[in-house]
Amino acid sequence: MLRLAKAFWDIALWRRTPAQLPASVFLLVLVAAVVAVLEVAGALLPPGPSDRIAVRVLLSVGLPLAWTWTVLSIARHRQRFLQTGSALLGVAAMAQLVLYPLGSLLDVLGEKSPVAIPLGLLLFVGLIWYLLACANIWRSALDSGLALGAAVALGYLLLSILLEQQLLPDN
Repeated sequence: MLRLAKAFWDIALWRRTPAQLPASVFLLVLVAAVVAVLEVAGALLPPGPSDRIAVRVLLSVGLPLAWTWTVLSIARHRQRFLQTGSALLGVAAMAQLVLYPLGSLLDVLGEKSPVAIPLGLLLFVGLIWYLLACANIWRSALDSGLALGAAVALGYLLLSILLEQQLLPDN
């Protein structure tokens, strides 16, 4: 399991590409399950438990996989779905481990807290790191430049924000 976490860490740091992961349904399901568990745990963090956990899990697992399938189908690289989906979900799990506790801490402390600005900045840096990691995955999966990878990553981010606002209006 540590080798798998290291592989995702190396992908997030641009040392590896999704092509170096096995094209395995088992790996994709395993990583999807980890993301789902982390989403449930994130929903239980303060300031209070979140309802609509099933919708949150669907958005955190189903949406990235649907986006990946769609983008790779358009680019005629469907054969890269398992590796790309596994890489995106693996990096998302790592991001959840960092960003969810930071966001929760920021919510609990409030925006008037003296540590709100450093925490907010740390949260912003984490989000930028996550987007760059996803851009690298897309760059590799599409055999393209960083600009296209970043555009696909930003497109996904905007779609997920829009859907979250529609389906989870209280968040």
